[in-house]
Formats: sequence, structure tokens, C-alpha cells
Amino acid sequence: MLERQLTLEGGTLYCDLGPLEPGGWQTLDCSLRLAGVLPERRVAVAVEVTEGDICRGARIFSVPAHHGSQAADVVLRGVRFYLPEAEAPRRLTVRADAHYLDLGQRCLL
Repeated sequence: MLERQLTLEGGTLYCDLGPLEPGGWQTLDCSLRLAGVLPERRVAVAVEVTEGDICRGARIFSVPAHHGSQAADVVLRGVRFYLPEAEAPRRLTVRADAHYLDLGQRCLL
């Protein structure tokens, strides 16, 4: 893994991270379906991967609102986790949770 700490003070900043040797990683690619999402409402989604009591990764993001006339299922693909390589087999637990960010209220102004 490479890491650089930068301070951006306006304009354009170029950062050369240097050489990186790939390898030693396993990939977990997840998908999920949000059922019955109401129109005009964003959804917050959290997906977490644990191995025993150790959190191996988490993704938290918001899903944009759909503009249909009624509730619809929304499929999310490509929720990807890169895990350090370990002895096989591995026992992982994947948890997901979702909540509305909007109440669907509109202002007449």
C-alpha cells in the first residue's frame, strides 16, 4: 500500500505515488436489491464485512432517488472489498443496512 499526505492550496496538484507491486489480495464483490424504494427519496446504505470479531471493511454511500411514479426495486452492483490474502477457507460475514435520507416532503416555494 502507498500513502501520501497532501495539502491542496488551490490550483492543480500532481502526486506521483511511485511504484506499487500488486498481489496478496482477495476480492469480494457484492450486490444487493433494495426492495420497494419510494420515489424521490435517497437511501443511505451500509455494507460491512467481518471475519470473526474483526471488521475487514465497510462501505457507506447514498443511492440517488428514482423518479418513477411508484415504489421500485433498486439493484446495487459492484460493492467491492479488497481483503488481505489469508489461508483458505475464510469465514466472512457480510451485513447490509439501509435507511431513507429524505422524508419525501416538498416545499411549494
